[in-house]
Amino acid sequence: MDNDTIITDSPIGKRLSGSTNTKKALLFENKTIPLVAKITIGRDSVNDISIDNKLASRRHAVIQKIKNGFFICDLGSTNGTRVNGKKIEADKYVKLSPGDRITIGKSEIVMG
Repeated sequence: MDNDTIITDSPIGKRLSGSTNTKKALLFENKTIPLVAKITIGRDSVNDISIDNKLASRRHAVIQKIKNGFFICDLGSTNGTRVNGKKIEADKYVKLSPGDRITIGKSEIVMG
């Protein structure tokens, strides 16, 4: 794996001010989803988080635990993935922090 595949110095993933929630979970549609080693996100029902939205690709993104952190990677989706309002580059892992807001289509997932 190339060193530039994992981005750790991006402003995306910096802790949002005022966020004190340190639970290891995602919040999606008023549900708490425990963070595990790998979570797939997309429109297809086989994903761990299934998004019923035409702006989401069937295999849209993945959240993966790498060492002691969680990272998100857009899987080359058609409409992209945003973290805290900024579009992330496809096929690059970006570190997530508690309070980060992941936007896929019109859906939002919050890092707990």
